[in-house]
Amino acid sequence: MKRFAGLILAVFLCAHASAAEIPQPAIPDVNFNITDFGAVGDGKTMNTDSIAKAIAACAAAGGGKVIVPVGSFLTGPFTLTSNLDFHLDKGATILISDNLADFKVVNHRVENCIQADNCHDIRISGDGVIDGQGANWWKTFLAAKNSPIQPDHRPFLVVMNNCQRVDVEGITLTNSPMFHLVPQGCRDVMIDGITIRAPADAPNTDGIDPSGYNFHITRCTIDVGDDNIALKPSRRIDPDQPSCQHFQIDHCAFLHGHGMSIGNPTPGGLRDLMCEDCSFENTDTAIRMKTSRAAGGIVEDCTYQNITMHDVKTAILITDYYPRIPANVEDDPAQPVGPATPIFRNILIRNVTADGVGVAGQILGVAEMPVSDVTLENVKIQSNTGLRLVHVKPIKFLNCQITPTTGPAETFSDSQVVGTPL
Repeated sequence: MKRFAGLILAVFLCAHASAAEIPQPAIPDVNFNITDFGAVGDGKTMNTDSIAKAIAACAAAGGGKVIVPVGSFLTGPFTLTSNLDFHLDKGATILISDNLADFKVVNHRVENCIQADNCHDIRISGDGVIDGQGANWWKTFLAAKNSPIQPDHRPFLVVMNNCQRVDVEGITLTNSPMFHLVPQGCRDVMIDGITIRAPADAPNTDGIDPSGYNFHITRCTIDVGDDNIALKPSRRIDPDQPSCQHFQIDHCAFLHGHGMSIGNPTPGGLRDLMCEDCSFENTDTAIRMKTSRAAGGIVEDCTYQNITMHDVKTAILITDYYPRIPANVEDDPAQPVGPATPIFRNILIRNVTADGVGVAGQILGVAEMPVSDVTLENVKIQSNTGLRLVHVKPIKFLNCQITPTTGPAETFSDSQVVGTPL
């Protein structure tokens, strides 16, 4: 990561940590090949016990690299440990079982496919694939969508909970039953050069849902059926710090999906996000910040810069009305301010080029707490309709061009606007 100097919001930009400041996992140079523990890569043999034995042997030795060689290794859920590099060679596939009988279910929640809890110095690496075989899970979920009897909560593909010094690099994650990669409550995390894919209509198949401190997500390609990345400031780890802080996201390509998101919810708070040098194509939204009065918190010091968008439905969406935007946002009366009141402030969006856009954007605060201190600089959007602003105080336009095919470039209500998009 680079340091950034800007005339606008320079104070918080200098707080970003560089990649060199993210400690790398310390992992012993000892190898454990899963085939030495009985694993068979024929796509049919169940390898859960063999993989668990390899991981246990690695842990007993003080750590090392567990290697998945060429082949397709069918498995049920398994758990990772500290001081571990779970490495998939090129041509290697971890094929997650789609049989519910292979999973434990606790309180109507199916255990996750690959889990690491309270670990340190942990890596998932290589050129191989982790395939969640999610089609059966999606079919069951969609079939029960309007039923009073709901299926058990689907598993996530890879979860790292409260881990430190985490590195995920090179691998492909695909077809998760639900979210793909969830490093939650983690610290010092590098995610570099991974690919995440699921069908565009696969329900709730988020790409990366991170929370914690000091993240660098770079050079990733994410093509999924829900949020490409969704920062999740849903709970606090340290009562004196926001649950998400110091995030650098750069050089990523977002394809189908719901864009680069924050929330929902946001009660844990977020501070210091830099998203730059990223592209969006065929996503529902690009820049997306979402919360509600019932689950709000402070989200501040967010910068998006050097962004391209093509054939995106909505370029910018910042809303305190999630999941549904009411028709009468302008007439919605103020409510008492409390701990759950959403606060979006200090947001900089600059150097954006977008074409083929449906809606240039919506920025919708609540009357009791308008979205505040928003700057759009050198933003050029060609869209069907313009930018809608409700309860935004202030928003500044610097050298912006929003050119809708119909209607005005902007409409606003109860907003303080400085400058005008041409």
